[in-house]
Amino acid sequence: MFSFLPGIPGADEVRSFARKVDTARHHGIPSGCVLELDLHTPPPETSGFDPMAIITGAGKTLVLRDAVAAIHRAAKDDRVAGLIAKVQIPAAAPGPVQELRDAIAAFRDVKPSVAWAETYPGTLSYYLASAFREIWMQPSGTVGLVGFATSALFLRTALEKAGIQPQYITRGEYKSAPNRFTQDGYTEAHREADSRILESLHGQVWQAIAESRRIDKAALDELADKAPLLRDDAVAARLVDRIGFRDEAYSRMAELVGAEGFSDGTGDADTDPEAPPRLYLSRYAKATANRQVPPMPTLPGRKSKPTIAVVTVHGIIVGGRGGPHGLPFGTPSAGGDTIAAALREAAADDSVSAIVLRVDSPGGEVTASETIWRQVNRIRDGGTPVVASMGSVAASGGYYVSMGADAIVANPGTITGSIGVLAGKFVARELKDRLGVGTDSLRTNENADAWSIDKPFTEEQRAHVEAEADLAYTDFVERVAEGRKLDVEAVEAVARGRVWTGADAFERGLVDELGGLRVAINRAKVLAGHDEEADVRIVSYPGSSLLDFLRPKPSSQPAAASLTEAVAALLSRSVAEVLGQAEQSLTGVRALWLGDYRF
Repeated sequence: MFSFLPGIPGADEVRSFARKVDTARHHGIPSGCVLELDLHTPPPETSGFDPMAIITGAGKTLVLRDAVAAIHRAAKDDRVAGLIAKVQIPAAAPGPVQELRDAIAAFRDVKPSVAWAETYPGTLSYYLASAFREIWMQPSGTVGLVGFATSALFLRTALEKAGIQPQYITRGEYKSAPNRFTQDGYTEAHREADSRILESLHGQVWQAIAESRRIDKAALDELADKAPLLRDDAVAARLVDRIGFRDEAYSRMAELVGAEGFSDGTGDADTDPEAPPRLYLSRYAKATANRQVPPMPTLPGRKSKPTIAVVTVHGIIVGGRGGPHGLPFGTPSAGGDTIAAALREAAADDSVSAIVLRVDSPGGEVTASETIWRQVNRIRDGGTPVVASMGSVAASGGYYVSMGADAIVANPGTITGSIGVLAGKFVARELKDRLGVGTDSLRTNENADAWSIDKPFTEEQRAHVEAEADLAYTDFVERVAEGRKLDVEAVEAVARGRVWTGADAFERGLVDELGGLRVAINRAKVLAGHDEEADVRIVSYPGSSLLDFLRPKPSSQPAAASLTEAVAALLSRSVAEVLGQAEQSLTGVRALWLGDYRF
């Protein structure tokens, strides 16, 4: 045999070398590979500037839209043989889980997929796992399919004992955000809205699990009442296919994709050279994604690829530039000026056929939300289609910025609506007196200190805040009616500060279509005159790289699409990929706030 002669490679070495060459030719994607995904949390909506990622070489975090797009690409990629994921999410917002689940279900329909976990800690964790063809669990694990619950915190009595008086004005009896400060328990309206959200989510999740696992929905309720379920009960109920450890699940995946040596299920996928190669989904996404850089000038006779711009509104909506609190980390906020400028820049780009406004926001300032709404309307009236895509939450201000779009797309579990207004303050004079904190003040006019925490509103000041709230609410309802082409009375019936799931909002005319960002992009293609299956470039706004922060634009005018500037933008974005992303400073928050719903 030649393999025993010194200096001459054997068959194994030749095959190994050939595989390496083939992998290199395909941007690091091995032939017949199995993609791996670790889901302790759903992929985030956006990723910011992370210095540790630069130091460790870990790269940017895989965000939700990239994960979903990569899974859909992998389903059609002949080099990808299967998908295996650890699904162990303790808690999450339903909307992003649904987007990810839809992508996995599409992959499952054409290729092998396996979910495994040490334990399934909650309902949404198992809901996501149920999208895979096979579900594995370790022997000591449980299936936490317990259903849905929410609990509200009420601080009225505690604040009274502390000497703090909340003064809030709301428009809409369902506007429940201040209730934690002004009530001792659920109001009827608050209870009604929260109960309906739970019912809607329960129905959506039960329906999906029943279809995937071929289990009657009524049986799921019986199982949930006994959950968390131990291994024998979980297998008997057909919620789990196999009990085993990680190595056994991986070996099973190798068997499913038809790897040599695994037909009897005894191979070791971690050590056997015949095991299928594996690749993290994040690496696959990076290797196969279209580079999001400005388009170069089109050569004569060559048609450029259509471009869809995605402008993301992530976090509380505030005036000014927005960004995380305390660069480069902190709670994110979306600056009205930043988002409006991004919309103008996208609309000024002649290569952009349509804009998708991706909204993941519980609300924020009235005026900042109005600034973004105005820009959406200007772009739409100018002939560029705008589609709103709602993520985990798009309520109050999040709905405000969306309502002027040509179409609104939301996940069934998105929290949206909350068409209402609130404003107010805390009065802490009694607490300060108890603590021996002395204060005094001077003023030039009657209302100069109206928002002071040292005294309640006067009757005149309260009347002014009431009038401001009335105006903001009236504008909100009328603009929803105009944007959604509904009667004011019809909007009023579903407004009054009430929150809805995306599914319920769809039934009430507040949303046009159910689905995630992918569905919204397809809708934008059609509105722009393209085929739904057309291959398009996706460019993301706003440009919030560290370089953008260190070198602000010279003016608010959108950049011209000249060759010099296109090349400069290309170079700057290349540098930005190395530096990562950073956002700007956080400003204050006022009205349109919605509490964070997590199940």
